[in-house]
Amino acid sequence: MVENNQQKTPEKLPEKFGDRMRRGLFWVVQYWRELFNFKFDKYMIIQVLPGVYGIALVAIACGLIYVCVEAFMASTWRGLFYFFFAAPLTFLVLASILRALLEFYMVVFKISEHVDELVGLRDTVDRLSGIGDSVDEMVAVTRRIPFWRVLSSSPGKARSKKADQVEERKSA
Repeated sequence: MVENNQQKTPEKLPEKFGDRMRRGLFWVVQYWRELFNFKFDKYMIIQVLPGVYGIALVAIACGLIYVCVEAFMASTWRGLFYFFFAAPLTFLVLASILRALLEFYMVVFKISEHVDELVGLRDTVDRLSGIGDSVDEMVAVTRRIPFWRVLSSSPGKARSKKADQVEERKSA
């Protein structure tokens, strides 16, 4: 008889109901605090996007339930049509449009963050480009070294004496 010496790993304890309620209450308080923050010092929508999506889905469902009840009050057949066909299809379309809009907003905010980073990079590049301009000015001011023409011309090109004389006059 072979004994199995595997140790049982403790399973993750389910989160207590009180902890979930406390976390949910904290989220609601933070949501209301940010909603009425008139400083607009940070983007709230990115942080509360899941909550907004959930609230909007519940509002759509409640509206559709109301329409179904109204339809049943008018006619049983109309109520059945709304309950089994129109309401689910409307919910699917509205939830899809809502999701697309919220994802679009999220992309816009992420682009905004990336543009802020690029502005910081641009400032650095502008400072570095000033160094290149000063080097160009130094080269323009200094006199050319006589053998520089030989080094800077390509080996396959033969230059005429007249072109050399014109260039010497320009550098002098």
